[in-house]
Amino acid sequence: MPGRDDERGERILDAAAELVLRWGYKRVTIEDVAKHAGIGKGTVYLHFRNRAELFLSVLVRESVAMTADMLDALRRDPVMMLPAEQAQMVYLGLMKRPLLRAMFVRDVDLLGDLAVDPAMQPLRRVKVDLFGDLFQVLREHGLVRTDRDLEGQRFLLTAVQTGFYLARPVLGQLGEEHDDQATAELLAHTIREALHTPGPPDPEVLAALAPKVTAMFADFHAALAATVHGTPPRD
Repeated sequence: MPGRDDERGERILDAAAELVLRWGYKRVTIEDVAKHAGIGKGTVYLHFRNRAELFLSVLVRESVAMTADMLDALRRDPVMMLPAEQAQMVYLGLMKRPLLRAMFVRDVDLLGDLAVDPAMQPLRRVKVDLFGDLFQVLREHGLVRTDRDLEGQRFLLTAVQTGFYLARPVLGQLGEEHDDQATAELLAHTIREALHTPGPPDPEVLAALAPKVTAMFADFHAALAATVHGTPPRD
């Protein structure tokens, strides 16, 4: 059960998220957030050391929610451990979350330089480590191709996903000819052809790996969730 400090931290994050979507990151101040949350400015600093940490925590909280969705999907169907299925779900999840979508499509009007803030690097490192470990497991059990090395596969996955995130804003009318669902399906098809072993995955192999992969995602989710509220409140 969340304590008072966590509830107050959530209220601060709610206010910050709403104001960023309304005005854009560059225009929102700590004073604005405090007023919108109905608290004093000093109270915000009990939870977050500075403005950057506060708004990065807003983005991390969005990532935690999406990771929880991914974990639930994996628990329902182990096929979701495969790169193509994950990529499709992540794309659709991002498109439904305006702040994450802005970060991945580099919407400078909404987020400014927040998406490339160095403070995000430790979180990105955790994610890279997760998917590196996952790829290794999938390779060992014949679910992912082994004709490329592990680093090459991780780079390929990241590059393809990044290209799809940026394609529609960059391509203009051509990009708008594909809605979110169609784009997500094309992304999954591309990754499936590039990384998966040919043919349908073996259901017995997926079922056997499900507990291990689920535990990996649960650890990732917990590590991410632990960073949401920034600096622990001081006494």
